[in-house]
Amino acid sequence: MRRMVCAGALLLVVGQAAAKEKMIRLSVQDAQALRGKTVALTLHEPPSFMAMTAGKASFALFGAAAMASAGNELVRQNAVPDPAGLVRDQLGGALAQAYGAQLLPLDATPTKAEKPAELANLHRDADYVLDVRSGGWNYAYFATQWGHYWVGYSVQVKLVETSSRRVVSNLACATNTLKDGDAPTREALHANQASLLKHVTAALGARCVQLLGREQFQLTAAQMPVLPPSLANVLRPGNAPAELAAAGDAPAPETQPLPVGEPLSVAPPATIAPVTPAAATPATGSGGTNWRQWPANGGL
Repeated sequence: MRRMVCAGALLLVVGQAAAKEKMIRLSVQDAQALRGKTVALTLHEPPSFMAMTAGKASFALFGAAAMASAGNELVRQNAVPDPAGLVRDQLGGALAQAYGAQLLPLDATPTKAEKPAELANLHRDADYVLDVRSGGWNYAYFATQWGHYWVGYSVQVKLVETSSRRVVSNLACATNTLKDGDAPTREALHANQASLLKHVTAALGARCVQLLGREQFQLTAAQMPVLPPSLANVLRPGNAPAELAAAGDAPAPETQPLPVGEPLSVAPPATIAPVTPAAATPATGSGGTNWRQWPANGGL
């Protein structure tokens, strides 16, 4: 029972960004209004990385604190990037090229602002604020395979018009490697300065870029950021740690490593054409709030 409670609490942490506000797709009118307008880019501190092991899970709430402590130390020691940076860079670049928005430099100081009015007040000199905030990230053991682990990530992206403090667009993405197969060991995720963990979390962020670009910002195929081939298989990066290869999880020969910080390429700008948004059916999430979660590969 303790493990079930702790696992449930962990899933809430990972998906918390997705469960607060309703889904708002970017409308054709708002997309057209972006042309020539300035867009500020916010910066947030990453949430705690929850490193869930069988030993820590057995201590319920005390175990959750230990997971956060161990996960944060792993991220700190190995400089594991918050995937929100990749999501922000790629979606911001796509808005600039597809809709003619003018991106301002990234904020130098992290903010805790989340509400539209708070975000608007941060940048009264900008026309819009693009707010990208990680909701949670983690790894956890499989209940039937304690020695093997899956990785999860969630992010919320919000576009706010500063003059009206109106949320122009809002959507969250939660994804994980539960259905990707070839689950690595914890040792493999930690090996070589957590290189595999860096690859997996970047790949999950890239999945969300594709999903949010399509579902939130109505980008056409020609306007979508293009994923490097190395991200096609989340758990098989090139130059995998020796521990992973020894366990029979060697990378596929056609894949290439994704250096940390490598930008995804964005297709050349295309002429804006009216896009008819698909009908949005809100779903009921935590606390009865209307929202829609769009899991790219096995939602949390």
